[in-house]
Amino acid sequence: MLKSIVHELIGTPRREPELPQSLEQFRDRKRVLIIFADAQDDRADIQDEWLRKAHMRLIEEDVEVFSIAGGGAFALFDDDWDLDADDIRERLQGPPSGEFGLILVGRDGRVKLRSSEPMSAEEIFAAFEMLPKKTPW
Repeated sequence: MLKSIVHELIGTPRREPELPQSLEQFRDRKRVLIIFADAQDDRADIQDEWLRKAHMRLIEEDVEVFSIAGGGAFALFDDDWDLDADDIRERLQGPPSGEFGLILVGRDGRVKLRSSEPMSAEEIFAAFEMLPKKTPW
């Protein structure tokens, strides 16, 4: 009974999302920023514009940026990746199709940041300060 009261008071802990198989190639190498876009919502266009202005800094910080839209995954700057958009949305617990969302995955494969609103490049880079630094070797 005490156990059920505790669960009722504090809630059940949220399950940590699993890293999608198609993102495993970035583990321990790069951060991955996923933008969930919808053609009817201009928030994705705003986010895209802000990130394009910060292109060089994203490269310096080892960040790959992808947009999930219309059932496909598209690289913002580089087209050499083959990603499974549905698996990414499901495993990272992304927003329902048709809704905007932003998820930052750290080098360790864990979700570090979520937002349902566009974030400036400065806000995203500020989140990096809380992430583990790249090892020098």
